[in-house]
Amino acid sequence: MGQCRSQAAYDQSELDEFQDLTYFTKREVLHVQKRFASLNPKKITADRDAVLTKEEILHLPELAVNPFKERILEVFSDAGNGNMNFEQFLEMMSQLSSKAPLESKITYAFKIYDFNGDGHICESDLQQVIMFLAQPALSGAVLHSEERQQVIENKRNSSFDEMLTVPEMKDIIRTKFFSQKDRKTISARVIEEMDMDNDGVISYLDFKHGMSKQDGFLESFKITL
Repeated sequence: MGQCRSQAAYDQSELDEFQDLTYFTKREVLHVQKRFASLNPKKITADRDAVLTKEEILHLPELAVNPFKERILEVFSDAGNGNMNFEQFLEMMSQLSSKAPLESKITYAFKIYDFNGDGHICESDLQQVIMFLAQPALSGAVLHSEERQQVIENKRNSSFDEMLTVPEMKDIIRTKFFSQKDRKTISARVIEEMDMDNDGVISYLDFKHGMSKQDGFLESFKITL
């Protein structure tokens, strides 16, 4: 009681449970555990139930290149701050694996896009999505949330007078800087395209219907270890 458990191999009952609760085989669970431990070997060797910080987990190469990496960690973290123990990490990797069904990925993508957690995606949520997708274009820099906001507010290379289609949005926002007006234009167009009941926001059903038809949707929600 009260003692830390070392990084001993999981027993068969634990592996069976992990296999039942994820889309992984027992062998794959052990591989994920090895990758998790590699992020801070000393901490996990001392206590396999230790919590790794968001900053430590962001060192995972397969995750580091994802524009939504911070939001992904926050959504799968029980505390909502991106810090995780192995079980939370395993759930994240399972849902982001190629084995997870499309509907499951859409469910988590909706949570990731719903920044304010109010159960639907509104204009302000979409503007946040734009800022995350635009990050790779910001002079090649890797910025955190508050830095990203400041840079995008200060930079602008073009304006949009025409409404954009949803497929066009992703390609354009990766190569341009935006004013608030630009972001509002794009957000309004996305809502117009996806809001089936015309209530001014994107519900989960709206989102599911729209994303199931979007080419390349799974790119930001798939990690192969």
